[in-house]
Amino acid sequence: MSGCRPARARWTGGIVGASHQTGHLLRDRSLAIATATATEKADVIVVGGGMSGLIAALRIQQRGRRVLVLELEPHVGGNATSGRNAVSAYPWGAHYVPVPSPDMTDVCALLGELGLGVPGSWREEFFCHDPDERLWRRGRWQEGLVPSSGVSRDDRAQLDRFFARMAEFKQRRGADGLRAFCLPVAQCSQDPEIAELDRLTMAAWLDREGFTSPELRWLVDYSCRDDYGAGVDIVSAWAGVHYFAARETDDVFTWPEGNGWIINRLRDRLGDAIRTGHLVTSITPEGGVTALEVATRQVRRWQAGAVVCAAPRFIAQRLIPSLPPATGLDYSPWMVANLTLTRDISPVWDNVLRDSRSLGYVVATHQRLARPVVTQPSPTVITYYRPLDDTAPAEARRQALARSYDDWGRLILDDLRGPHPRLAADLEHLDVWLWGHGMARPTPGLMFGPVLPALRQPHGRIVFAHTDLSGLSVFEEACHWGHEAARHILSAA
Repeated sequence: MSGCRPARARWTGGIVGASHQTGHLLRDRSLAIATATATEKADVIVVGGGMSGLIAALRIQQRGRRVLVLELEPHVGGNATSGRNAVSAYPWGAHYVPVPSPDMTDVCALLGELGLGVPGSWREEFFCHDPDERLWRRGRWQEGLVPSSGVSRDDRAQLDRFFARMAEFKQRRGADGLRAFCLPVAQCSQDPEIAELDRLTMAAWLDREGFTSPELRWLVDYSCRDDYGAGVDIVSAWAGVHYFAARETDDVFTWPEGNGWIINRLRDRLGDAIRTGHLVTSITPEGGVTALEVATRQVRRWQAGAVVCAAPRFIAQRLIPSLPPATGLDYSPWMVANLTLTRDISPVWDNVLRDSRSLGYVVATHQRLARPVVTQPSPTVITYYRPLDDTAPAEARRQALARSYDDWGRLILDDLRGPHPRLAADLEHLDVWLWGHGMARPTPGLMFGPVLPALRQPHGRIVFAHTDLSGLSVFEEACHWGHEAARHILSAA
């Protein structure tokens, strides 16, 4: 933990998060690696303990293969990392899973195995509890995220027309018979008429279709920033439409720790197969893996029958010298903060701010099944999300790392002061997490260009599993590529 609390503040906290200093040793090529004294054997090594890597490892382990997961951080989770304090568990990244349709067989099978039920009979206690979302707009809260009170007749007409278009896209199929928009994206139609949407930004498509309403454009921009970490001026029209048209329902599963709930159950099933605190430094196409055990500085080497590289592509390229470099992937940086408060400030799970660069916050304690009757305020934890898309990603990362804890604290409290003027008085602890490369951005040309098919190709004994292979960093894609990696390795056995 680094940073210090703002002067005269009554709360504690600091800048916490990913071990980027250790990871940057790879980027800067400043890590001297000694020769390992011996080479160990393994059936399969999974490099990276995020959602895709853990799912791949579980499926391989369930087929009787010896699997080893190597993860740099002291915990697994990747973008679904979570934390816990005396008040509640809370997310540090992904915080919900949309309820899948029955045709999402991998997702349904995994969620069912973890105890959530089956399509048509999902366990309702895991659904997001009501009330689920609200919007701070014009100095007051409104129910739901679609701007409603005080909108003009033209705004309402454009909102209705937009949602009618999205309903049409949801039903559309290409000339190849496949759905135009679905999950996983590898199963979407390749119809050139649909692919044309990947050649322009979502903002350009809105212009072309005559969607000029500022209320509608805010909603679409917010939605793109929520899923992709970048707004309508950056992401492709195909990705923008996909957000609204790919899923059958708006219902979601969520937990106090967000998608960390899934991670924790995968971790428990894998048990001793997970080795945290290991910085992988090289992978060879022949299955050789070298890693530095960070705590002891001991170098270890394995020879595996197969390797799942479940790291982002920009890291994979540094680990596998023979891997052809991939261009065309941009990554959205994020700031996430968790605020421990002395009292509840919202009866709603998702709280969005209309005129803010943040996405607002979710309430970790909202999912408590039983709330005790108390005569004094009940403490809570809120998780605040802010994609850093004000400038180019590299510059945004530089600015984020240069900003002090005091500066982040002031920014967060200033942003939340409108709806919550007493927030500083209720604040006990505030931690900030910086995601330098939070997720791949689906910019124009990515989804139907040559980059993604190339990323998906095995490299010798190495197979890849990461949402980078989809260009969209969502749970369904992580689940898909984890299963695909496992299937590839098991079918070759």
